[in-house]
Amino acid sequence: MKKGDLRKQEIIQTAEMLFCQKGYEQTSIQDILDQLKISKGSFYHHFVSKEALLETICLKRAEQNLENTLTHIEEKKNSSQKLNNLLSGMIPFHNEKLSFILMLLPIFILPEGESLKFSYCESLKSVFHPSVRDAIDEGIFFGEMLCSDSELFADIVINLNNRLWISICDTIIENEANQKANDLSELLHVTDQYRTAIERILSIPYGNIVIIDIPMLKGLMDQIHIHWNKNHTNN
Repeated sequence: MKKGDLRKQEIIQTAEMLFCQKGYEQTSIQDILDQLKISKGSFYHHFVSKEALLETICLKRAEQNLENTLTHIEEKKNSSQKLNNLLSGMIPFHNEKLSFILMLLPIFILPEGESLKFSYCESLKSVFHPSVRDAIDEGIFFGEMLCSDSELFADIVINLNNRLWISICDTIIENEANQKANDLSELLHVTDQYRTAIERILSIPYGNIVIIDIPMLKGLMDQIHIHWNKNHTNN
């Protein structure tokens, strides 16, 4: 790895660690420079802003999500199971990913949070699209899915999947902000709407697409509740 690439990787890793520990808003570029003992010029050689750095971290996270997901997809599984694993792997709610999504939540509720949501969703889409398309192609070939254009339908399915996890986050955050207890059945209803839409679009039998299970939803709901109370007790 070239020296410049190594420095860029160090900045990414250090920034992600500080963002998750202190919070994105509470971490300054100077904090990152102090941690690495580098100059501002070195930072700005690689990133034009802290926002651009966070977008790069989101892309790296998406790439890691795909890498981790592909290691758990068995070749003997049918196309519906492969697709379900891919869509589940896209969702940043697994235990090892929660610190990152919890760091993003305070930004999501800010006006500028919409652009970050879009950026992260686009990163997930660009990274996962080839594998999702291949799973749909396989499903079409074996008659498990009834659609004509795997490229187009991969776009549609991924967009629905991104809207699913964003909707869940928005629902939980809204309830926390209004001091309303989160209802697991409400979140399951949101999930069911999106996964059923994906099944119908691809003509997959009901129940083949799960994406998010109850333990994952409950874990997310509990962690956000703890995180929210910790950061809003003085408000």
